[in-house]
Amino acid sequence: MEILIIRHGQAVDDAPDLGDAGRWLTGKGRKVTRRVARWLAKQKDRCPAAIWTSPLVRSVQTAEILAEAAELTDEVSVVAELSPSRDTAEILRLLAQHQGAQPLALVGHEPSLSALVTSLVGDIGWTGLKKSGVVAVSWDGRGPGVVRFALDLKAMKTVNPVKEAQQQAPRSR
Repeated sequence: MEILIIRHGQAVDDAPDLGDAGRWLTGKGRKVTRRVARWLAKQKDRCPAAIWTSPLVRSVQTAEILAEAAELTDEVSVVAELSPSRDTAEILRLLAQHQGAQPLALVGHEPSLSALVTSLVGDIGWTGLKKSGVVAVSWDGRGPGVVRFALDLKAMKTVNPVKEAQQQAPRSR
């Protein structure tokens, strides 16, 4: 299974009377997310064929931008298990049962997404996703998965997060 794990775009800091769940994307958040969505849509092996999102407004907005760029005709699926602070085992169970289109994009929140990556591929020493960030994982539903790439948002190119983490780790003497 090919999985694109995507953090929502930059959101407003405060949504009076709406709480954290009601926070929406800023103009910058929409702009960066559109750029990421266009980049993903350029190649079939990284273009989302289906999208699951957290129910929080900023994630739904991010998912809708991705769906538009990918020209998806199916609806974006809101999946409660992608909500912040949910148990990673819940989303792993859903992923293991998924028989649909791939790559499957999961849109959600930190630190839950980093915990999901660790659950899928093991501890690679990776520091996590920035807003609008993407990491792609191949997973067979049973054993450890493989990180295919992460997106460097500044350069808009793929990087190997495992290699990056190894280079940043302090060397023992």
